[in-house]
Amino acid sequence: MIRPFLPAVDYPALAELLSAEGPAAVTVAELRERDAALPGADALSTDPRGRLTGHGRVRLVQPGPSGDLLAYATAWRAPWTPPGDLASLAVSAPGRAPAWLLPLYDGLERWARGIGASRLLGEFPDEEAEPGSTHGTCRSDLTGLLLGRGYRVDAHVRSAVGPVGTHLPAPRVPPGLCLGTLAGTTAAEPERQLHHLYRETLRDNPGFADALPDFERWRAEALDGPGGRPDWVFTAESMGRIVGASVVHAVPDPRACRIDYTGVLRAWRGRGLARALKLHAARHLAGHGVRTAHTEVEAGNVPMVALNTALGYRWGPGHRRLVKEF
Repeated sequence: MIRPFLPAVDYPALAELLSAEGPAAVTVAELRERDAALPGADALSTDPRGRLTGHGRVRLVQPGPSGDLLAYATAWRAPWTPPGDLASLAVSAPGRAPAWLLPLYDGLERWARGIGASRLLGEFPDEEAEPGSTHGTCRSDLTGLLLGRGYRVDAHVRSAVGPVGTHLPAPRVPPGLCLGTLAGTTAAEPERQLHHLYRETLRDNPGFADALPDFERWRAEALDGPGGRPDWVFTAESMGRIVGASVVHAVPDPRACRIDYTGVLRAWRGRGLARALKLHAARHLAGHGVRTAHTEVEAGNVPMVALNTALGYRWGPGHRRLVKEF
């Protein structure tokens, strides 16, 4: 029997369910903290073209016989989400077949239609469950079920791991450009320039389906979020203008890092600037003891896939974004 999530009673069971699904334990305190950071009430509206805007969410559960949760699903939109779009997440208890989640997806779709949404999006890992595994949901099986219910694959994001070190060739800097970092730049309003670069280059990224948050929220995530540090934001500049950047985040393993984003303004592409930025970053990071870099690239981003392959990155499983259009 599907019912709404009840904060007063469901937090402990949800924490246990999410802990079983993910790589790290989730606590009740963390769930309460996340909820406290969100607006207390939905504020959904429509734009002049009749598309859903604002923010809101729904949370549904399938309770078990003893206060546990057999499955959980949520759909939401943030204020900066593209008009009409909703994101979603659904998880089931270990050992449960993917079909257990379909009634919850039905509930999400009813809510989405009722509020006038245009699309419901979700992400599903590539890897299949190992034979005999009872951990979580086999996402590949769930993907197949949803494709049979009117969903389509909207993007395929691949993961990769590459080497970092001085054995890599030195970057060849295109004429008229200099390479540096956000920490050492003398460019005017460099963070604003970097936000502009994100906005302009994300439009050409086939894996991007969201809308770039406003400057303050973007800054909190890209620069001040976990692992963010200005000396690991590598820039290419021309006469005080940031025309390319590779943003790298630290991770708990001091010998590794995560490349969060690499972008070059359209007018400066075709000159090997993305390669120069990655090599510039790799040599700098090697001085900090970093030996491997993790990144994700949309499979349709052919130039970046080719560049990472040429730099020695090894490709692994990623995830697919599925979309249901109403």
